[in-house]
Amino acid sequence: MWAFPPAPGYPPGPAGYPQQAYHPHAPMMAGYPPPPGMKPGKGMPEPAGKSRRRKKKVPQGGPKKPATSFVLFSNTVREEVKAANPGLSFIELGRKLGEMWREMDPAVRKDYEDRATAAKDRYLEEKKIWLAQRAAGMTQD
Repeated sequence: MWAFPPAPGYPPGPAGYPQQAYHPHAPMMAGYPPPPGMKPGKGMPEPAGKSRRRKKKVPQGGPKKPATSFVLFSNTVREEVKAANPGLSFIELGRKLGEMWREMDPAVRKDYEDRATAAKDRYLEEKKIWLAQRAAGMTQD
């Protein structure tokens, strides 16, 4: 392995270490605590709060997840709200739909919740069948 000659003003690397792997301030920094939020020996700060989660890999070809009761409601009412309020932006439209959902009559809301529950039950049944077929090697991934 080749090594560069020491730069002027810097001591040569310790015996057995190539010059590019030796940092002249390493002996002085050995006992120095890192600043808050920094890992020892790393130049990048840790993310504040919680650590990053890895995204789950979802197998392809399974049944699509069902819509929630609010999504069923908003899909039903969205066009009417857009027509009644043509100047609303996407965010304002979402706020308006959320407000309507919160103020909705419980009996009407129960209808959407029942439809969502039925869709979820259907989804769980389809998923159970799909997982069994996948375990048996009958599906194509």
